[in-house]
Amino acid sequence: MDDAAISKTGSDAGLRQRGAVSAYLDAARAELSKLRSLPAIWITLVGTVALTVLLSVLFVREAEIASGAEATADAVGVLDFGVAALGWSQIGFFLLGVIAAASEYTGGQVRTTLIAVPSRLIQRLAANTALAITVFVAALLTVTISIATVLLSSGTSVGEIDIEVLARVVFSAAGYLTCMAILSAGLGLLLRKTIPAAAILLVYLLIISPLLQGQNWYFLPDMASYALWYATVPPGAPPAVACWLVVISWMLATALPSTYAFSRRDT
Repeated sequence: MDDAAISKTGSDAGLRQRGAVSAYLDAARAELSKLRSLPAIWITLVGTVALTVLLSVLFVREAEIASGAEATADAVGVLDFGVAALGWSQIGFFLLGVIAAASEYTGGQVRTTLIAVPSRLIQRLAANTALAITVFVAALLTVTISIATVLLSSGTSVGEIDIEVLARVVFSAAGYLTCMAILSAGLGLLLRKTIPAAAILLVYLLIISPLLQGQNWYFLPDMASYALWYATVPPGAPPAVACWLVVISWMLATALPSTYAFSRRDT
């Protein structure tokens, strides 16, 4: 093969690579726009934030957290109360993933999507990227509002909080919720229907998970998350790295099979 042929082959490969990257970025922007246009996404987000604030206020009133010097001594406990509501309102982030994935099968939207983005792998990567960006930003906002609600309700100032611990709590919670939204999207894509996928998740989160709270089964994603986004790490909990591996493994356990199934289906 002469130098001209080698140069042409390398140029074609480079063009294909740039074309794939460009297609992915365009698809990700389109998916972001699609998520913003779904009323169900906005309703779920607003409802999740409202539920988080309401539960945070109720938890503070029930706990009667002290203010001033006593609150300073228990600043870590205040942070724990700040994210306690997420144990229930995380349901909203699970539903976001289901809605984002299953909405493709409403009114044949998936056919239009595949005409615009023929590569199913690129489409799924773009869809998960858009979902991750949306959920991570929404989760940061929700966690911050939840903690701020508890601080205001208990009369605790930000200066009494360890900023490093605060940052760990906020970003770990947002990361966990993002992973669970992608997990839920995988389930929604596999089932292709919103109600069955949502029902499975609700049964687990509202019935099965509470029954298992005393078991310390850290191989389950929500159990592992308690060692990540609570300021006080539960006794006997695995290291944070191990807990992240559990969360990410569960995310991939639905994301990868759903992507494979999507690539093999007619629609």
